[in-house]
Amino acid sequence: MTDQYRRGLDVELSGLGTSPTGDPELRVLSNIAWAIRRSFLWVVFFSFAGAVLAYLLTYAADKKYTSSAKVMIETRVQTQTEFTPQVSGLPLSLTSLESELELLRSTDLIENVVDRLELTSDPEFSGEEPGFSLSPIALLRSLVKGTVSLFTGSDNPEPTASGAQSEEDLLREMTIENLLKSSSIEQIGETSAVYQIQVTSQSPYKAANVANSLASEYLSVLTKMKRDDLIQSQEWLATRIGQIREDLNQLSSDLEAHSIETPYTPDEYATIKAQRIKAEKRAKLVADDLVVIEDDLAAVRKLRENGKGQDAVLLAQQVGMMPEGSSAQSDLQSELETLDAAQMAAEQKIEVLKGQLRSLNLTINTLREQQVQQVQHDSVTKRIENEILVAEEIYRDFVSQLGRRTEQGNYLDAGAHIIETARVSVDPSEPKRSQTAIVALFLVFFSGMAWCVIRELIQNRLRTTFEYESTTGTKLTAIIPEIKNDQPFETFFTNDGKFDHELSHFGRKLLASSDIGLRTLRNDVSPAAPQALEFFSKSLDGKPAQRLSEEGCIIFSGASSVPDEGKTLSLLLIGSGCAQAGYRTLIIDCDTVTSTYRDLSQITSKDLKDAENQPKFIQDFIVGTPQEGLDILPLIGSQDDAARIKAVEDFFCSPAFLNLLYVLSNSYEVILLDTPPLLRSVESAYLSQISQRVILFARWNSTEKNSVLQAMRELENAGVKPSALVATRVDMNHVRHYSDPILR
Repeated sequence: MTDQYRRGLDVELSGLGTSPTGDPELRVLSNIAWAIRRSFLWVVFFSFAGAVLAYLLTYAADKKYTSSAKVMIETRVQTQTEFTPQVSGLPLSLTSLESELELLRSTDLIENVVDRLELTSDPEFSGEEPGFSLSPIALLRSLVKGTVSLFTGSDNPEPTASGAQSEEDLLREMTIENLLKSSSIEQIGETSAVYQIQVTSQSPYKAANVANSLASEYLSVLTKMKRDDLIQSQEWLATRIGQIREDLNQLSSDLEAHSIETPYTPDEYATIKAQRIKAEKRAKLVADDLVVIEDDLAAVRKLRENGKGQDAVLLAQQVGMMPEGSSAQSDLQSELETLDAAQMAAEQKIEVLKGQLRSLNLTINTLREQQVQQVQHDSVTKRIENEILVAEEIYRDFVSQLGRRTEQGNYLDAGAHIIETARVSVDPSEPKRSQTAIVALFLVFFSGMAWCVIRELIQNRLRTTFEYESTTGTKLTAIIPEIKNDQPFETFFTNDGKFDHELSHFGRKLLASSDIGLRTLRNDVSPAAPQALEFFSKSLDGKPAQRLSEEGCIIFSGASSVPDEGKTLSLLLIGSGCAQAGYRTLIIDCDTVTSTYRDLSQITSKDLKDAENQPKFIQDFIVGTPQEGLDILPLIGSQDDAARIKAVEDFFCSPAFLNLLYVLSNSYEVILLDTPPLLRSVESAYLSQISQRVILFARWNSTEKNSVLQAMRELENAGVKPSALVATRVDMNHVRHYSDPILR
């Protein structure tokens, strides 16, 4: 989105080209849809071809037969009997059904069947029998095995003595794996307890035998698991009974020893309890008296401290702390002295009560400890007795179970039944010709569609007008079609200078474009490029020129990013069109990389040096064409002459080439510079600078966007922008499949 916006902004600021329109995401989806449309018929053709081939290959594949057996897990609950305490069937949950399914698919169960039927010696399951299978895994395995045998030189190397055992184990594991692949164990329905065991083999008898063996082995495994559980439970019961017996003996000893250590008899415990209750009552009375005396004494002291002696005396008399007497004012002192004596007596009484309370609390604590000791002793005794009762009950139950389970092993039921044995199949199950053909058809079809989409997403070529213009920022001027029936370039010199009618039509459309500006440029005051302006303002001697030619001369340069873009043919077509329109036209071959006019060149390195002083000397090497008014100046010689190529490159970048153009402009009205590819030569950008119009050629559905972007960067660094953009070698039969109405 950022590049798209930047290109659109550049177009608006520069005024060249057209701004790209449309949502890029929708355009990508449109391109994918058109890519699928272009390749749809081919994809359908290859899909049907693949289906037919797969159908024919099924006749060469090995025939296989499938047999199936059905096993049902018992779900009906039976009544528990004395000799068979556990039920043979229980209501199953989805979890248990899945567990049984995994048991049927277990490798150990398959291994038991392999050992019982000795399948390791069977070539079909041991992987040693040759055959052809349409399975992708089998084909891949055969390819890997063939590759290994090709490099090792032997299919089955002889094992050494130390590796004999490992070779046998490898064969065993391979047999188990092949049997797993040849068998299919599925649950019938989602909640049913019926399982179907299918086995596929080249022999119908072998398939039925293996399927029945798998079903029987499953029942044997269930019985064995129950028997193992029974033996394990019996061993546990016997061990546990012995432990319980020892625990009972130990508990009996502990009970007897604990009974001897009884601290008190029941009478003694009753006496202790009565004494504690009596002491607690006395302690409560003493505490109450102590609280009353302390409160009275505190109140009297508070009144005396506040200076209320008379009130203190009255309070002491009221509470009985001192006897009542006279309340006259003269006797207050004596009453206070009597109050002092009463306070001292009260304090002594408080001390006596506190001593009594401490003695009573000590007695209470001692009695309480004695009670606690007796209670703890009784609780331990009760706990031991309870443990003895529990152990005796468990002991009797375990002994009873052990006695019932002793004979149970002979009556164990597997908990499942074979409700349908496998029968010999008459019709082969593989190969499935119709299914194989349909799968091959859809596989090839969707692979082809995916290939079309991926190819469209990763492609980086210019194919539509939008791609041309959004990449270069220049409006697409015209197109040059691809002529496949003959070679237009060679036939031009052998067919009186005439092109194919269709090619000439598109050439005239190109010359009529305003981007070429053949007529409008002639009336311009000055050339477009500053370098060209400097060139046309000077004569050969460096003095101001009087005038060019009477009609003026127009210099075009054809540029391309990479070789083989159709640039030379397009310039030849433009030159032929200009000559037919009455313009004297000259094509100068400047392509040092892929020159087409090498065989016409007779110029040497010495001639190029002489041209520095006498540019008119080069005119002697101009070659005429069958088209009247069109000449060619081939400056490029043999590609093998490196010194000659280096001299030509230096000549293009020297003032002598500018002088040559000045001289030629007096004789020709249109000069076309056939420049080398921009990404292969630095002279191309320089030649574009001295031109009045630069035409950029890009081959349709071949030139990559990155190459064009790099070429545009080269022109931008040189300060040149293409005046016209031409799509060359356009396949007119296929361009209509790219959803571009302009190119059609």
